Amino acid sequence: MVQTSSLFFPSISFRIIRSSLPPHQQVFRFPPKANKVDIASLLTGLYGLRITDIRTMNYNGRSHYETKAGATRRTKAAAYKKVIVTTKDDFEFPPPVSASRNGAIGVPPRISKNAPSIKFRHLLPEPDAADPSLDAKAGLSSTVQQKPLE
Repeated sequence: MVQTSSLFFPSISFRIIRSSLPPHQQVFRFPPKANKVDIASLLTGLYGLRITDIRTMNYNGRSHYETKAGATRRTKAAAYKKVIVTTKDDFEFPPPVSASRNGAIGVPPRISKNAPSIKFRHLLPEPDAADPSLDAKAGLSSTVQQKPLE
C-alpha cells in the first residue's frame, strides 16, 4: 500500500493588517473560530514563517443603526479575532495581486443601454472575421485573450 501525504486546505479567510509594530511582529485578523494551532500551521504553510509567539484577542462586531424606508433597525458587523504573530525573521508583505502576474481576466466592459440584451443576441448578424467593428457596435467582444501562467 502506497502512503501519500494528504493536503488540508482550511476554509479560513484572514487579513493581513499593516501596523506600527516592529518588523518581526505582524497583525492578522482571523475568524473567531480559529485557534492558535490552526493559525500557526496556516501561516507556516502559506508564508513559511518561523513563529515564536502568537497572541490572540477576541473582538465583538460593532453595532450600528440603519434606517430604511422609515424603519430603524440595529445591525451588527461580524466578530473577529486579532492575532499578533512574533517571528524569528522580519515579515515581508506579499506583493499585491495583479492581472498581469496571475493571468486573470479582468471584468468585461459595461454594455451600453442601447446594446441588445443577451436574450436577443441570436438575432444579431454573424460578425465577419475581417470586420471587427460589428462586435464593437453590438457590445460584444470577439475574442478573449489570456496570458499564459508563468
